[in-house]
Amino acid sequence: MENYSNNFTNSNDLKNFKTSFTLIEAIFVIVILSFVLIGGFQILSKLYVRNYIAKQTSKFEFISQQTLDQVSQIIYNRIPLSVIGYNQQTGEFQYIGNIIQNNKYPILEWIGYLNDAMVDDNLSGFVDLYESNKPVIKALDFNSGFINEILKNKYDTAQNLKDLTSIIFAGSFDRGSENILNDYNNSFGWHGNRADLVYRISDYSQSGNNCFLTLKNYDNTDITHASIYEKFYLADSAYAIALKKDLDQNKWKCNDLNWSDLQDDDLLLFYNYRPWKGESFCADDGTGNVTVLTSNVKAFKVKKINYHLMMKIEMFKSRGDINISVSKQKVIF
Repeated sequence: MENYSNNFTNSNDLKNFKTSFTLIEAIFVIVILSFVLIGGFQILSKLYVRNYIAKQTSKFEFISQQTLDQVSQIIYNRIPLSVIGYNQQTGEFQYIGNIIQNNKYPILEWIGYLNDAMVDDNLSGFVDLYESNKPVIKALDFNSGFINEILKNKYDTAQNLKDLTSIIFAGSFDRGSENILNDYNNSFGWHGNRADLVYRISDYSQSGNNCFLTLKNYDNTDITHASIYEKFYLADSAYAIALKKDLDQNKWKCNDLNWSDLQDDDLLLFYNYRPWKGESFCADDGTGNVTVLTSNVKAFKVKKINYHLMMKIEMFKSRGDINISVSKQKVIF
C-alpha cells in the first residue's frame, strides 16, 4: 500500500508539473511574440515613414520644377524695367532692381507683351522712324486683324487692341525707355500712379502689312515730348504672383476663386489687368482673373541679377513630427 500510495503521489506531482510547465511555456511564447510584434511594428512604421518621405519629396521635386518652368515662360515675355515688388499692407512698391529685402515686398508684379501674336509677319514690334510723324507711328508687319483675333481668344472679349493694349518703347537696350528710371513711380501706372511712358492707341489704320498707330498719353495729352524708338512692346496685361497669406481678405474681388476655398500656402497667379488704365489685380480691389499655380509653398522669392531674374521656390509640408522641405531655383533670361 505504501508503494502504491507513493506511486500515486508521484503521478499527481508529474501531472501538476506538466501543467505548470505548459503554462510557463505559453507565457514565455506570448512575451517573445510581443517583442517580435513590437519590433515588427517599429520596422513597418519606419518603412512607411521612409516611403512617405520619399514619395512626398519626389512629388515636391516635380511640382516645384513644373511651377518654375510655367512661371518662367510667362515672365520671359516681360518688359524688363516693369518688374516690381509690391507690399499690399503698406501700398508701397519698388523696382525689382532696387529691392534689397524681398520680405518687404512679397508680391511680384510685371507687365507682359503680346508674344502670342508675334508669329509670321503679324507683329514685328518695330517702327519705321522715317515714315512716322508724332503722334502717328508706322508699325511694320503689324496685322491688326490677327492681333484682335488673338486678344478675343485670349481674354474672351469683344474688345480690340485699342481697349486692351498699349505701346511701351523698348529704349536703347530693350529694357524699356531709359527715361523710366528718372521717375519710376509714374512710368507704368502702378497702384494709382501716372503712366507717363505707356502710350494709348487712340486709333489705327491698316495699310498692307503695316499699320499706322495714333498714340496719346493716358491723360489725353499729346506725345510731342515722347522719345520714339524703333522697337516697341505691345503690352496687353500685367501679372502678379503672391501667396494667399500675403494678401488682404478685405481687398479680394476675384470671381474665379473663393477666398475661403484657398489655403495660406497657395501660390496664386493674377492676370488680365492693366495698371496704365488705373487697374490693379483682383485681390487688390481690382479686376482680372486668378488661378492657383501650386500649394504647400512656404516661400517664393525673385531677385534681379544683372539683366536676369532668379526665382526661388520653397515647398514645405508637415505631418506629425515629419517635416518635408524642397527648394529649387531657376534663372530667367
